Amino acid sequence: MAHRVNHLRVVRARGFTIVEAMVVVAVLAILLGVGAPSMTRMGVNQRLKAAGHDIASSMSAARSEALTRNVDVTVAPIGGSWTNGWTITEAGGTVIRRQDAYTRITLTGPANVVFNGDGRPNSTATPFAATSAETDINTYRCVRLRPTGRPVLSAGSC
Repeated sequence: MAHRVNHLRVVRARGFTIVEAMVVVAVLAILLGVGAPSMTRMGVNQRLKAAGHDIASSMSAARSEALTRNVDVTVAPIGGSWTNGWTITEAGGTVIRRQDAYTRITLTGPANVVFNGDGRPNSTATPFAATSAETDINTYRCVRLRPTGRPVLSAGSC
């Protein structure tokens, strides 16, 4: 007669020990502590690029509208500060476009820019500057208007 032998199997519990979990949390905290400042800086750099492009495209749009409508078109800061955003307005007072404010960057420029019916701006003396205290000068953006009214965007300070 054959005997049957029941083998007992030992089943190990699956999962993590508290020590393993704490090590993972500590490593994540270190990685976040090292990576967070560079991620913040990267976000500000991206906002500077976007602001520079938005200023240049707004100047191009205002110039185009002035040429198309053969009227003065004004680009003016909201509340007297370019950091608050700006509007593009035709001579009759109709707002053609509005740009919202940017956070954590500073925008400076002329009091306003008026494009006449032939697309030329009233002044090209004062450039637009997008800056931030959180980044270095190489990430700043500068937009200058040519005498023809065409904007030129460049990296760095003005």
